Amino acid sequence: MFYPREAEKDHLYNRVILLTVACLVVLLLAGMARQEGMLYAAIQLVPIETTGTVTQLGDIRMNRDGKVIHYRYTDQDGQVHDDQYVDERYAQKTAFETGGSIPLIYSRWLPGQSSIARELNGNRPGFYIMMGGVLLTLLFLGISFRTLGRIARMKEEDRFY
Repeated sequence: MFYPREAEKDHLYNRVILLTVACLVVLLLAGMARQEGMLYAAIQLVPIETTGTVTQLGDIRMNRDGKVIHYRYTDQDGQVHDDQYVDERYAQKTAFETGGSIPLIYSRWLPGQSSIARELNGNRPGFYIMMGGVLLTLLFLGISFRTLGRIARMKEEDRFY
């Protein structure tokens, strides 16, 4: 025999399970974009422009056009930081030379977070993917908790039948 109340409760359980799976998928995508997103956010909050020195240009295996640009810069406090940037299309852009200068942007609050000035906007999609994933996860969790509350109310009402 068909019981509409039991069917509704089953539907609510299915909703919670599907929202949990969706949360996991969205968090996986946000986690994959985390490094680029955090770098972009940290630098965009309080950016400081500086000039660094290219210390080394390394090759990328199986990519003739790409290079790993190792650079060094000094922040406002006088601390020296070493960092690198993987440029997969290095041959198509303006080339840097070892020992030459390189325009950089770093974060005032996190001076170890830096990027080549012209490449910072390349991290913007990672930031939007990361933030969108976090916001969608919060939305899905809110709907899940509201649904669990509804299931709990239905169980309380079932005691009076």
